Amino acid sequence: MKTLILVALISVGSLASANQQTPTTSALEFSREEAERAPEGLVPFIALGGGYTGYENVSSVEGTPATLKLLGSYYFPASHFVMDLGYGVNNQQFTQSRDTTLDTSRTGGALELAARYRWDSKWQAGIVANQFYEQGKALSADQGDAHFVGLQVLREFNMTPSWLARLGVRAMSLTNNTDGLVPMYLVDLQIGWNPGAYRTSVRQTAANENPVQREPQNVTNVDEESATSEEMANEEVSTPPSRPVAEVQPQSALRDVALSSVLGSGSEIQFNTAKASVSTEDQEKLSKVAKALADNRDLFEKVEIHGYADASGSPAINQRISQQRADSVRNIMRQNGLRSSDVIAKGMGSEDSTGVQASDRRAELVFTGVKDEAKLREVLSQIE
Repeated sequence: MKTLILVALISVGSLASANQQTPTTSALEFSREEAERAPEGLVPFIALGGGYTGYENVSSVEGTPATLKLLGSYYFPASHFVMDLGYGVNNQQFTQSRDTTLDTSRTGGALELAARYRWDSKWQAGIVANQFYEQGKALSADQGDAHFVGLQVLREFNMTPSWLARLGVRAMSLTNNTDGLVPMYLVDLQIGWNPGAYRTSVRQTAANENPVQREPQNVTNVDEESATSEEMANEEVSTPPSRPVAEVQPQSALRDVALSSVLGSGSEIQFNTAKASVSTEDQEKLSKVAKALADNRDLFEKVEIHGYADASGSPAINQRISQQRADSVRNIMRQNGLRSSDVIAKGMGSEDSTGVQASDRRAELVFTGVKDEAKLREVLSQIE
């Protein structure tokens, strides 16, 4: 009887100790992060404007206009063109209305259409057209609505990775005027939200097993049968824990990986003789590569852009043109999600010649400090 009671006490203590062990678990953590990217597709903007309306012959039109509009700005993919379409209100305060019977102000709807070219430096320039409803008579137009057409220049910049601002000026002229020139000059401030500047990242976490250590039990004055029973109980309790749901795979050693080794020899960016501009086809390819890399920054440390030139020029000229080519590629990568600190541009001159001048006019991408080469290859190989 004494032996049975001792075995029962040992079994209960062993099971309680086993239940205190922390099993290995895994979980997927989802997070939504902002990433600075070049806008693409439809981007909404709130546009504010204010300035001056002048005159040539009709002094009553002189005044200070103020506009508020909601714009839909479309950034054409793999292109430098931007188009705006929007609607809002325009208010014109007339400076010549004091002590007269003229209207002191006029407010009405305002329709806007604009088309601009966007440079890599984020400057934009193009034409802009406005139609001010029910304000034509006050602005010396030959009908109820006033039509203005002119030029617009804007500079775009990021306030945050997802919030954009455009600041610039415009100069327009009334096209359906009745008597003389009616110019309008405005300062533009436009604030927009880039929906493509967000990415969803998934991270797998695992908790290491930390079993609670059991202190040895000191049992004295037991016979051989009770000792044998205790050993059997310990063998049952020492069963290995269940297999973890997921295991964290060790990362490979840091190393450099060239884009050409992943996508093949045709992945280099080619240039025309003495030119540093990137073709539309290569711009589209770089845009896809940059977006894929921006979503997987944890796989590498930096991207080096190596620009090259053929041997037809002097060393100084070759160095300059190769640096310009590397800079052109870097700008495109930065516009499509990579941070400035992620990309380095290096002009290599006419080094590493392939023996074919057309092939020497190129730029190559090299990923430095690669942490998981297999995963990086998988990500880049999915680019069409």
